[in-house]
Amino acid sequence: MAANTTVEETVQAEPTACTCLQFATADGRTTGCAAETKRQFAPGHDAKLKSFLIKAGAEGAEVIRIVDGIASPADASTHAAKFVFGHMVAAGITRAEGKAAEKAERAAARAARKAAPRKPRRSPPRSAAPPSRGTWTATTSSTR
Repeated sequence: MAANTTVEETVQAEPTACTCLQFATADGRTTGCAAETKRQFAPGHDAKLKSFLIKAGAEGAEVIRIVDGIASPADASTHAAKFVFGHMVAAGITRAEGKAAEKAERAAARAARKAAPRKPRRSPPRSAAPPSRGTWTATTSSTR
């Protein structure tokens, strides 16, 4: 049986800007969102914000959240802690920092190998006789 509701009782939420629009870095990078939604995030934009916060946190960039004209700067982990996916952002930042450290170690090792003096290459010993090569001869057939 259907619920007894009237049009007056049913309240439709007005579309508002997606929450990921509120975030930017100090140098002006944003999520690029311009969506309007009746919910907190447009479909898929929670993941968009999560990846934005992970990248900004791994770079050490300050993230600014602007709500009702009030800017609140903080690091990415602090802003992410206000959402359900906050622990994922913190783990992603830690993982990205670890990857960056490993990449720096590999680059330092590569630079050390390039800077190290090289040993002269030894040429293989030459044999007295050159290697024999087969010869090709044309044969004519006279069966016409």
